[in-house]
Amino acid sequence: MFVRTVEELSGTDKEVRWQDGEKWLKAVRLLSKADGAGFSLADVVLSAGWDIDVHYKNHVEATLIVAGEATVTEAATGKSWEVGVGDVYVVGPKDKHHVATKTDMHAVTIFNPALVGNEMRDEDGSYAPSGEVPAAWAGESGRSMFRKRLADTRVVSIGGGVSKAYRYLTRADECGFTISTPRSPSGMNSVLWYQNHVEANYILAGEGSVEDLTSGQKWGLTPGTMYFVGPKDRHRLSSSTDFYLISVFNPPIVGGETHDELGGYPPTGPIPEAWIP
Repeated sequence: MFVRTVEELSGTDKEVRWQDGEKWLKAVRLLSKADGAGFSLADVVLSAGWDIDVHYKNHVEATLIVAGEATVTEAATGKSWEVGVGDVYVVGPKDKHHVATKTDMHAVTIFNPALVGNEMRDEDGSYAPSGEVPAAWAGESGRSMFRKRLADTRVVSIGGGVSKAYRYLTRADECGFTISTPRSPSGMNSVLWYQNHVEANYILAGEGSVEDLTSGQKWGLTPGTMYFVGPKDRHRLSSSTDFYLISVFNPPIVGGETHDELGGYPPTGPIPEAWIP
């Protein structure tokens, strides 16, 4: 397992910035292709007033809105979605779209295939190929963009009933990863062991800690911190305040899973090769 923070990656080649007059955007890539997870994860902040044409023709992207508001418009149909706090929207290779920010925004973005980490969008509003697009999203017959709100999620009790997980994307969405947003009260203390998955966890609100139960190493967790675990990593997750995070799993889970007696979930597909014990 390992831990990374936005603070430590800011100013490195994993931070990408765009500036257009008074408009600005900063993306910090906390997880990239070299990590072998099968997806990448970035923290993105941007100002109000952006009008961006985007076309990720080589990737599937899911975006969770943490703060702020925007309008996302599908170019082919003109259909628009208003997106705000707690919304996730997903786009694939055929989904040319337009993003207009109404306020300053904070979002978390996940890409499959994983980004290398230092990409800049080209004139088409896309990134260079970095792997295979999930089959269900490839070609003109592939899946199309959609939005999910918190009310659309499947809510599952986890951690012995102490916490609730809001499952946005599951195996049925065929993105190659699951997005879940667990919420836990102060005083949560769970021993977890995902022997059949890799998982990235990014702290959005609250404070806590994670401990590697093999090495005894312990890290404090605050907003802007990501920790990553694989099948070997039995660990303890604790909260000292109410806790809110985004969890991304590969292989994606079915959606109704809750932790078994070892603190994991049953197999749902092949583990990324780099993380096979």
